Amino acid sequence: MGSFTDISAPILAGVAGYVHVGMDREIIHAQLRTAILTQIYIVSLIFLASIAVAYLLVNKMSQQLTQLSNYAKQVSNGDLTPQVEIPAKNEDEIGDLLASIGTMTQNLSSLIGKVQQSGIQITASTTQIAAAGQQLQATITKQVVSTNQVMATTQQIAATSSELVSTMKEVASVSEHTAVAADNASANIRRMETTMGELTEATVAITTKLGVIHNKADTINSVISTITKVADQTNLLSLNAAIEAEKAGEYGAGFGVVAREIRRLADQTAVATLEIETMVKEMQSAVATGVMAMDKFNQQVSTSVDDVGKISEQIAQVILQVKTITPGFELVSQRMEEQAESAHQIRVAIEHLSESSQDTSDSLRHTNSALERLDDAAQGLKSEISVFKVYQ
Repeated sequence: MGSFTDISAPILAGVAGYVHVGMDREIIHAQLRTAILTQIYIVSLIFLASIAVAYLLVNKMSQQLTQLSNYAKQVSNGDLTPQVEIPAKNEDEIGDLLASIGTMTQNLSSLIGKVQQSGIQITASTTQIAAAGQQLQATITKQVVSTNQVMATTQQIAATSSELVSTMKEVASVSEHTAVAADNASANIRRMETTMGELTEATVAITTKLGVIHNKADTINSVISTITKVADQTNLLSLNAAIEAEKAGEYGAGFGVVAREIRRLADQTAVATLEIETMVKEMQSAVATGVMAMDKFNQQVSTSVDDVGKISEQIAQVILQVKTITPGFELVSQRMEEQAESAHQIRVAIEHLSESSQDTSDSLRHTNSALERLDDAAQGLKSEISVFKVYQ
């Protein structure tokens, strides 16, 4: 008999009891060899199948990797135009990678195309902006020059306005003094008018008195004529008395003496009356001359009074005009002060505008510099992306 192999195993877990079976070892070895050979055959078949599948997979992966490598080389050379061939049924990672790379390439191609267009637009825009900026900078420079000229002009206007304000103040002060002087002159002229009126009255009184003297002189002439006639009669009487005394002889000697004395007195009276008449005539002539002179003087005084009245009226009009002009001078002075203040404010505003224009010019220079750098960057970007070929 062959050898046996004993195998024991519990009947139930946790129960005391075993089943003891005995089997022939050759039978077991034969069954074991059969099982091992079967396993070897199965493993060999599986290995061969695995090798075949692996070969197929590696071949497919190699094709896909080759396609991916070629595509990557084209992309690295800047050619984004080739299409990635993706199988209809794509269930592996490489296919997914190819699909993702294809999508990425298309997106990258679209992006680079847009970047190229944007670069062209940026270059054109920067060129236009730079030209506009240079033109604007030239305009700002002219504006700065103009504002400086305007500022100088406003400074001159402000200085002129200040001088005019001072001049107008002086003119207003002079007009006030003129008004005061005119008032004083008007008062003096009124006093002169009063004095001239009094002088006129005095000349009229003198003329009247001279007329009275002339009349008195006429009366004196009448008296002198009477005295002359009396003297003539007395002289005739004395002559007759002398004649009668001569006729009487001795008895008429006394009458003769008296007659001679009477005749002598009559002669003296005649001489005196003649002298008085001459003096009265001279006095009448002088009085007449005085009356004529006083009349002429009175006319001159009247004319002077009229002239003084006219001058007084003219001075009154001048005073009125001066008083009317004085508020105008004050108003003009006030307006000139306001104009000077406005000119000062304009000058300050122009200074601020000049500073702002200068700042704007500096900013434009910086902007132009930045635009030049941007244009250089855009040109560099355009040069860099010009190596890429994209979908049209």
